[in-house]
Amino acid sequence: MFEIQRGMRYNQVILRGKNIYTMEKYRIALYATVSSALWGTSFPLTKMGLEEISPLIFAFFRYLLASIFFIILSLFYKNFYKINAKNFVILGLLSVTLPTVFQNVGLQYTQAHITGFLQSTGPLYTVILASVFLKEKINIYKIFGIFIGLIGLYFIITPGGGGNFYGNMLVLLSAVCYSIGGIIAKNLLNRGIKPMQVVAFSSIFGTIFLFPLTFFEKVGINAESYKYILFLAIFTTFLAYFLWYSAMEKIEVSKLSFYVYLIPLFSLIFSRILIGEELRFLTILAGFVVVAGVAIAQKA
Repeated sequence: MFEIQRGMRYNQVILRGKNIYTMEKYRIALYATVSSALWGTSFPLTKMGLEEISPLIFAFFRYLLASIFFIILSLFYKNFYKINAKNFVILGLLSVTLPTVFQNVGLQYTQAHITGFLQSTGPLYTVILASVFLKEKINIYKIFGIFIGLIGLYFIITPGGGGNFYGNMLVLLSAVCYSIGGIIAKNLLNRGIKPMQVVAFSSIFGTIFLFPLTFFEKVGINAESYKYILFLAIFTTFLAYFLWYSAMEKIEVSKLSFYVYLIPLFSLIFSRILIGEELRFLTILAGFVVVAGVAIAQKA
């Protein structure tokens, strides 16, 4: 009788453990999907916001508000603020200031869903840069993935792909900057700095560099501007990164990267819903060719 009861208790513990594990998997998937959806909405919402406010002012106030939330968050982390500030000076410039400026200015000329696809090319440059600076090996699969991605990229930025060449090139510069920033961030992570420290302090220093740029534009913020600044700062910057890195702590990066491929899809959907962008078949096809190339290059 005692053996039966002990066996029943053991089975209950196993079942409870399985239920907890299943719930944890669902929560991770939810966090990653919500993050991807929020990042996907950022492109059409930024384009909408740029109709009300200049690109540099928009970028500064978005990250200023997000940085305030990151500072508040730091109060709940032990030793969160014990970092070497000089590590984040260049990271803030390359992962926040320059790419945000390039993207915001570029979005004034090109379409939001095209921006989503162009930004998805970032991992292609990361593979190349990682081989140069981190000595990571490039095999035949990575070369093939880069080749496929660049073919798709070519058809996006050509006139038949839609958008504007000047705007597209600025967005591409933004993607390249994010890739360089990603290499620097990876180096910091390898040195033991926590993921939330990386994103928080890069945002803070990036905001500092954005501030002097605002003197080149007239400060004009109307009531309509605030809702875009608030949403992008709170949801697509602070919350999205918080959920993403919360998921990263529970799952392998290789598995998490799958959700990155959802960003262009969400961008496509929300660009159509929110601002009614015209969707060209060539652009959509080329965009998903880019995503396929990125997937091949990263999985190899």
